[in-house]
Parts: sequence; structure tokens; C-alpha cells
Amino acid sequence: MEDTEKKTGGAESASGGAKGKKVKITLPRARSGEDKEVFVGVNGVNYLIPRGKEVEVPDYVAEEIRRAEAAEAYMDDEKDRLRAKGQ
Repeated sequence: MEDTEKKTGGAESASGGAKGKKVKITLPRARSGEDKEVFVGVNGVNYLIPRGKEVEVPDYVAEEIRRAEAAEAYMDDEKDRLRAKGQ
């Protein structure tokens, strides 16, 4: 398990700097054309989460990733619904 991540331009490491319960997460590996890291910002603290590696992050960072994934899924469903309605 990787317990640190790239720290650039004010980004915190996955294992240090922020308070909160730590949880292990693994983001899917990047597909062709996708970034190899995911940027997550919570309350002014920025994280670069590597894809395809298990890392520890504060629980609120993992929750923000889940929230963003749910919002993206909702948006995709709405697009599909509107396309079907327009046909």
C-alpha cells in the first residue's frame, strides 16, 4: 500500500497534514487520455490521488470522491433521459 502521494503546488500528501480518520481507497487505473492522478480539494486543502494504487486519505476526502462520482452518474443518467425524451 502506498501511504504518500505526489505533493505539488500546495497539495497535501495522502498520509500527512490533515486531521481526520484515515481510510484506504483505490481509484481505478487511468484509461487512455485520462489523468493518472485525481485532484480533490476540500476546504482549501488540495490532494492529488494517484490512480491504480491503494492510498490512505482522510475520510472526508474519500467522501468527496464518492459524492463527485454520484454527481457524475446522475448527470449521465439525466443526459440519457433527455436524449430519450427528445427522440
